[in-house]
Amino acid sequence: MTESTTRRKFLQLLGLSAGATLASGSLLASESEQILRLNEEQREFMLLYERWMDEYIKVIHIQKADPKNAENHKRMLELSEIADEWKGQLRTFMLDKNFSIIYQASIERMKKEI
Repeated sequence: MTESTTRRKFLQLLGLSAGATLASGSLLASESEQILRLNEEQREFMLLYERWMDEYIKVIHIQKADPKNAENHKRMLELSEIADEWKGQLRTFMLDKNFSIIYQASIERMKKEI
């Protein structure tokens, strides 16, 4: 997947997050604009996380089709280690309401694809 495809998916995610939040009535229109205002570090993290999710979704699909695939198990462990390295940074980012909403939307996307 190319960088531009990942960026496009991320921007679509932002739009879906804002729309879902507005539809739920939990934010006023002026507050929904804040969802799109992640700082540079948060945006970079979410782009990286989106690429990670794409890889993780692939290994889950392989796992379902071929549970004894040793290479896939190895890749799954590598991806898990990467996620573990992000825990501290993610915990900090989750304190930001805007980031939290976008992150939760990305988790929902992953759940639907798995």
